[in-house]
Amino acid sequence: MKPLLILLVLSVILTGCGTGKNYQEVKQKQIENDPCVYDRIKGQKAEERCIARVNAKAAEGEGLFATMIEDIKEDLGEGAGGSSYVNKWLWNGSIETLGEFPLKIADAFGGVIETDWLIKDGVPDNRCAVKVLIKTKDLVSNGVEVNTICQKYNGTNWVLVNDDLSEANREIENSILSLARKNYLAFAG
Repeated sequence: MKPLLILLVLSVILTGCGTGKNYQEVKQKQIENDPCVYDRIKGQKAEERCIARVNAKAAEGEGLFATMIEDIKEDLGEGAGGSSYVNKWLWNGSIETLGEFPLKIADAFGGVIETDWLIKDGVPDNRCAVKVLIKTKDLVSNGVEVNTICQKYNGTNWVLVNDDLSEANREIENSILSLARKNYLAFAG
C-alpha cells in the first residue's frame, strides 16, 4: 500500500513538471496568439475596444494601450479631460461636514467617506460611525446618502444598536447639501 501511495505522489509531481514551460510562458504565448483573449471575458464592448487597439497598432505602429484611457472615460460618460466621478460640491460639503471627526476612508473617486468610531466623552460603552456615499456627478438633493451606525458594549462584545437613526442621517445629509449649495453659489458668483 505504501509503495503505491509513493508512486502516485511521484507521478503527480512529475506530471506537473513534465511540460518544461511555466505558467507565465504559457500565458504569454496565449496573449501573443490572441491579444484580446481576456477582454473577451469582460464582454463585447471590451473586446471591440481591444480589437480597435490591435488594429490601430498594426496600422499606425502605436502601442496597444494608446487609446485605452480615453475609451474608459467615454464609457463612464466623462469624455476627454474629465477627472472626477462624483460631484465636487457634494464631496467638499461632505468633507467639511465631517471635518472635525477622524476619517477612516475618504475615496474621492468612489465617493465614499467613512469616519472612524466616534466615542462621546463620558460614555465609553457607546460608539457610532458615519458613512457617506455620493451617488452622482450632479449637484442634486438625492445625490448623497448618509448611514449612521451605532454600537453598545455589553461587557464582552460590541452589539449593534437598533435605534432609528434616520433623523440623524437626514440632518447630516441636509448639512452636506447646504454647504454644497453655499460653496457652489459662492463659486458661481
